[in-house]
Amino acid sequence: MILLLDAGNSRLKWAVLRNGHFEHGGVLEQSGDAIKELASAAWGELDAPEAVLVANVAGEPLRRALNSWVKRHWKLAPEYVVACAEQCGIRNAYAEPNRLGVDRWLALLAARELFQGPLCIVDCGTALTIDALAQDNRHLGGLIIPGLQLMREALAGRAEAIREQMQSASHEQVRLLGADTGSAVVGGTLYAEIAVIDRVLDDLRTELGNGLRCVLTGGDAARLQPLLATRVHYEADLVLRGLARVARERSVEATQQDRSPGAAAANVP
Repeated sequence: MILLLDAGNSRLKWAVLRNGHFEHGGVLEQSGDAIKELASAAWGELDAPEAVLVANVAGEPLRRALNSWVKRHWKLAPEYVVACAEQCGIRNAYAEPNRLGVDRWLALLAARELFQGPLCIVDCGTALTIDALAQDNRHLGGLIIPGLQLMREALAGRAEAIREQMQSASHEQVRLLGADTGSAVVGGTLYAEIAVIDRVLDDLRTELGNGLRCVLTGGDAARLQPLLATRVHYEADLVLRGLARVARERSVEATQQDRSPGAAAANVP
């Protein structure tokens, strides 16, 4: 069994890969020092995994806390996956491949496992990220835009009146126009996000053809999906599924190496 961890800026999602099969785990809403108590509650009853694969964009505090917990409980060192120039047939567009966010990279790997043809992957998290993947598996690059909460915090942080009225805003029912300042901010930020997504998808269809498919993921995806003009596929665990694909590929490579003539000769006494 392999434990898979997607450590985002606000949530830590986890799953396990058991005998090659992906099993959803759960979500931890806090990070940093609190991860020790949360990890004990979530994973304390798990059998010791053979490996722990992590996609970490939450930073060094979470890395230190996670290292400490995993080492103490399972005598393991977590492995932190990074983007590379090519993996699972996908070719990275970045001149310095490891500078591409690992969450974006793993989402590309997982999306290709799900669908063929040209793809647009949209991750609606703390930041809204958009990446394009050509039919021949070339990553074409992407965009990074502030997510819903970041946009709202930016407005509230610069305007006292907006900050006060945001507290009473409805986040559930959004009309075209808000009848109070808080609702206007909630609606305005939602429409800003969906306008960007719809426009980018239109432009990408001009470049890549009408067969372009969009895969949506991230914490705000369910809120944005019904407002989009374009039909999209929602996949809640795209980054975790990318980690699972990496783990499966490594398992296949290890099996092939064990079966190679050189490996067999090395085992002869």
